Amino acid sequence: MLFPIVCAAPLSKELMNHFISVSGIDTTDTADFVFIDNMSTHYSNPSTFPVSADSNPCSPFMGKSPTEIWEMLVKLCKDTGSEIMVWYVIVLDERSERDGTVLLVTDVGDVGEEDGGGDGDGDGDGEEEGEEEDGGGRRIQTVRATFEVAAEEVVLFHTGHRGIEEDQWKAEKDKDGVFRG
Repeated sequence: MLFPIVCAAPLSKELMNHFISVSGIDTTDTADFVFIDNMSTHYSNPSTFPVSADSNPCSPFMGKSPTEIWEMLVKLCKDTGSEIMVWYVIVLDERSERDGTVLLVTDVGDVGEEDGGGDGDGDGDGEEEGEEEDGGGRRIQTVRATFEVAAEEVVLFHTGHRGIEEDQWKAEKDKDGVFRG
């Protein structure tokens, strides 16, 4: 299974390669990552590095909330048979270009399974981190993180060595609300 890196903004290959380099994805052999920027491709192999082309300037993920992105990834898997992990997602967005951060998105299960944290604003702007619910009763949690820690964090979420709640708590203590490790 592949960890998805969703392109939610038009991204230059230079930015994508910078993210790959500083996050350590290019040197890891413990997890595979793939850039996702359309809904018709069957994703079954990791992206190759260095990236040789800019992302799709018409990515369907642009302007979408974390819950909408999660729903789109679930649909992508159903429609194309893509082999991606929809539970742990890295989102490169407009803010990534400005400040070298990404949005980490996790599906923490059905509403009511356990009490979650976060601000629960559900405004869909992708800027406020916390928790939102989709119409089907799923809880999606997010935290803004630096490029340097993003890949390692989603692997830690997946293996159960850390939960997103810990990162949210640390990010809340930082003046700009960004998790730095």
